[in-house]
Amino acid sequence: MESLTIRGLVRNYLQGLLSVGRRRVVLEEEVRPILRTWMIAMRRNGSTQGCPQVAPQIAEGSPGATDFLKSARTDASDEMTEPRRDDEQKLFFRPAGRTLEEIREQAKKLLLNWEPLKDLGSLRSIPVWGDGSTNAAMFFVGDAPNYYDEKAGKPFCGEAGAKLDEMLCAMGLSRDKVYLTHMVKLRPSVPHQTLNNRAPNAAEISRSLPMLEFEVSYVRPRVIVALGVVAARGLLQRGELPLSAYQEIKNPQFNGIPVVVTHHPSYLLRTTELEERRRLWEEMLRAMDIAQIPVSAKQRGYFLPKK
Repeated sequence: MESLTIRGLVRNYLQGLLSVGRRRVVLEEEVRPILRTWMIAMRRNGSTQGCPQVAPQIAEGSPGATDFLKSARTDASDEMTEPRRDDEQKLFFRPAGRTLEEIREQAKKLLLNWEPLKDLGSLRSIPVWGDGSTNAAMFFVGDAPNYYDEKAGKPFCGEAGAKLDEMLCAMGLSRDKVYLTHMVKLRPSVPHQTLNNRAPNAAEISRSLPMLEFEVSYVRPRVIVALGVVAARGLLQRGELPLSAYQEIKNPQFNGIPVVVTHHPSYLLRTTELEERRRLWEEMLRAMDIAQIPVSAKQRGYFLPKK
């Protein structure tokens, strides 16, 4: 459980930097005593694992570790006790790299061995990272990969993905113009699993949320579209409310970015009701308006009665 403490997460972060050849990082003066306290405590306990090998390397370089360590400035002695419960501690996911592409590739590698998720033992091991434009104005979030996503290594594949592609086409967009991802990047497992899937549980979503926050921070979209109730619950954190209740929340946001809540594309495979399809389409038009993507008169007129 040490990996879930701030000290353990700092160690993992610094070791991630070392794994890609980064040997030096920036530290502000107020975070140096924290590292020094950890090192002294471990030496007193006779431990030489983790920070004693990594901490002496800290100097000038990437600003990423500075932000990371500043967030750890609570009480250094707190990390000398038993780890707090998951709902009382903040997990961090901070890949290293000099460019967005390097950071993204490092994120994929870290995902495979990120201990907060591995410790759950309830997810499969084939990662499905987000896909699309890292400059996208629209950012779509589903719940978790399914069999077809896992097989293709991309989000929103299979029949539901085909429906999403149709919707994007009607919006005048395509996968390479938006960003597609899931709350949880690994497919939730079930016994004797083949094509069957399940929704991610609260613990899987909670421990995956730092990855989504990281994705949002480097894409910086104008709007986030929550596809389905699981994505809405993960983003907006209002509990086990139904989708309709999440849709009624006024001005919902995730990390300061507007959120539009709508049905998952798979819903279109189960309903033929024109009013329901029209409502979903209007929610997409509202997301386009927020993203400042032009909407034509023809697009606004979809599903309206013909004169």
